Amino acid sequence: MNRDEKVQKQAAYYVTRLFSGELTASEEREIQKWLNEDISHKREFNAILAIWQHSEVAYRSTKRASHLKRSFSFAASILITAITVYFLINALPYFSPASQEVKRNQLLTNKVHNPIIMTKAFQSSVGEVRQVDLPDGSTVTLNTDSEISVMLTSEQRLVELHRGEVFFDIQKENSRPFIINTGEQRITVLGTRFTVRKNTAEDSLKISVIEGVVEFDTLKTNTNKTIRLLTSGDIATYENKHKKISLTRTNSNNQQPGWIKGVLRFDNAPLSEVISELNRYRSKQIKMGFAQQEQFRISGVFRLSDDDSVLNAITATLPVKVHETEHAIELSKK
Repeated sequence: MNRDEKVQKQAAYYVTRLFSGELTASEEREIQKWLNEDISHKREFNAILAIWQHSEVAYRSTKRASHLKRSFSFAASILITAITVYFLINALPYFSPASQEVKRNQLLTNKVHNPIIMTKAFQSSVGEVRQVDLPDGSTVTLNTDSEISVMLTSEQRLVELHRGEVFFDIQKENSRPFIINTGEQRITVLGTRFTVRKNTAEDSLKISVIEGVVEFDTLKTNTNKTIRLLTSGDIATYENKHKKISLTRTNSNNQQPGWIKGVLRFDNAPLSEVISELNRYRSKQIKMGFAQQEQFRISGVFRLSDDDSVLNAITATLPVKVHETEHAIELSKK
C-alpha cells in the first residue's frame, strides 16, 4: 500500500468515525491534528466527506419518498461503495500519474469538493456559562460542565453534543442545515432557537424549543423509530431506556433560558429537584440528610453567583437546617 492509499484509508476511517455518533473529544483532537499535518490529509478528508454527504442526501431523499426506515448500516454501505468507486477511479492502471492528478483535481473542484471551514471542540467547567460565536453567524452557549465538537463545511453544519446543556441560536440557511448529533439522537434545523440537555445520569435527552421548528430523529432505535417535528413552546424529553418521548408545551415568550443570565427559576419545585439542579453548578455538593424530601417544595429566582441565596431561602421557608463540612453541605430537618 503506497502513501496515497494509506492517506485515503485513514481519511475514510475518520469520516466514518465522524458520522458514527460515537466520536469522542480525544478522537476529534486526533482528527484535527492529522488534518493539520499535511495538505494531502485535508484534501482526501474533504473529498471523502463530500462523498458521504452526497450519499446521505440521496438516502434521506429516498427515505422521505418511500417512508422507509433508515439504518446506519445502510448509509455505511453507501459510503463503502462510494469510497470503493473513488479508489478505483484513482487506481485504474491505464491512467497515467498525470491523468490521475487531472481526475483528482476535477473531482475536487466540482460539487464533490466540500472544504472544511471550521472544526473545533468547546467545553465549559463546573459553574461556567460560555458563549461561542460561529463563523456562520450562529451562537451556541454552553451551560455548566458541557462539551461539544463543531464542524462547519460548505454544505453542512455539524455539532456533536458529548455532555451537558447547550442553547443554540442558529442562523437560517436553507441550503445548509444545522445538525446536532447526541449519540443516539439527531436534531436537524435550518434556523431556530432552542436548548438541548443531555442528562448522562438519567440517560435522557431534553429539547426545549423557543423559536422555529426542530426535527428530532432517534437514530439507533431499530423498533418504534421516531421522527418528531417540534415547534415553539414544545419541550420533548426522550428516555433511552424506554425509547419513548414525553412531550409538553409551555409559553416560551421567545425568552432565553435563565441560566444564560446567571439565574435559576423554580416554581413550586420539589426540594430534591432544586438541589439536583444546584449541584450542577457547584464543586461542593449539597446533600440531603433526611428521607422523603420530595414533600418539601420551593419557589423563587436565584442568582448562581450567590451561593447562599438558595440555602437562605430553604432554611427560611422550610424546617431545614444547614451544616457545612469540608467536602459538602448537608441539609437536615430541624
